[in-house]
Amino acid sequence: MATKKTLIEKLRNKLTYLSEEDANIAVDSVLEYIKDELSKKNRIEIRGLGSMSIREKSYAGQERKYNTIYFRMSKNVQDALK
Repeated sequence: MATKKTLIEKLRNKLTYLSEEDANIAVDSVLEYIKDELSKKNRIEIRGLGSMSIREKSYAGQERKYNTIYFRMSKNVQDALK
């Protein structure tokens, strides 16, 4: 499982000119944007990875509802996992 720390390390390895602080800010910014958009119930699509959206579900046998994040992998990721 990828953690925030892992994402920052991979970004720094790929873009060696970034300082640890800059990489941390970049990852924080992307995650914050995703969180904000999902909280507004907007759909997010990351090309080559997949899409995320909020779906409303009902508790079994109850009228109460709750929100859940739905993730759909892109075909590229699905093929890579085969």
